[in-house]
Amino acid sequence: MKKRNFCIALMILLVTFSCQKETSQDDVSLNSVSNKKENWLKADLNTEFASSQKQVTAYLFPTEELDKLVNTPNIEEVRFVLGYADNIIQIEVVGVDKSGKKLGLVESTVLKDISSQNNLVELNKLTVNTTKKRSLLLNEHILLPNYAYTWIDGWQEKLKTVSDLDESLSYEGKRFRYYSLEADVVKEMTSKKSLNVGLFLGLNPKGKVTTILINLDKNNGINKTSITSKSDADDVYDGARPCPPFGDPEEPQ
Repeated sequence: MKKRNFCIALMILLVTFSCQKETSQDDVSLNSVSNKKENWLKADLNTEFASSQKQVTAYLFPTEELDKLVNTPNIEEVRFVLGYADNIIQIEVVGVDKSGKKLGLVESTVLKDISSQNNLVELNKLTVNTTKKRSLLLNEHILLPNYAYTWIDGWQEKLKTVSDLDESLSYEGKRFRYYSLEADVVKEMTSKKSLNVGLFLGLNPKGKVTTILINLDKNNGINKTSITSKSDADDVYDGARPCPPFGDPEEPQ
């Protein structure tokens, strides 16, 4: 009997320890994410930042994980939330419902690859399939591949000059916190079953940093519409709304 009671007590102790460990790990993870967001709001966008950020090609989101996120019940919008660590911008995507309640997230992997950067020039040679039927929503967010290249290259050039970086990443003096986009746009991208969805930062015609989404293959090259296609790329999307001015900058992410 004593042996049995000892075993039961030991099992309870192990379960309790395991739960405490998981809770502790979750708390550390949440604190890390929170710190990155806070660090972004006060980060000095100086020469050191520009030099480090220039090495960033894209932020990779695994298509499988992203697909699960946007197909979670009640998720209507995704938000690409900005953070700061290791002298570069960090980005995670959060799924929210109508009220803005957070229902899930996917973290990105930072891609630093010179060859991938050089391959982006291929966007200038690619076209959009004009015969493809798209919803009004998708048409609102679609971006011509050559425009995407110009914007991405424009951001890289901006980082070289290290001038007015705060202005490019802010609205009326308030730094962008996230970019929001309808979940249906991301659903369309994940339906292509590419390995990753790449988020690239670009400088739009207004001189503001925006997000550009491109499906990428296993080599981080631009995904084509088919194996035989040499000129038609999977659709490229922009049009994510920055907060501020869109959305509530004080709303917890």
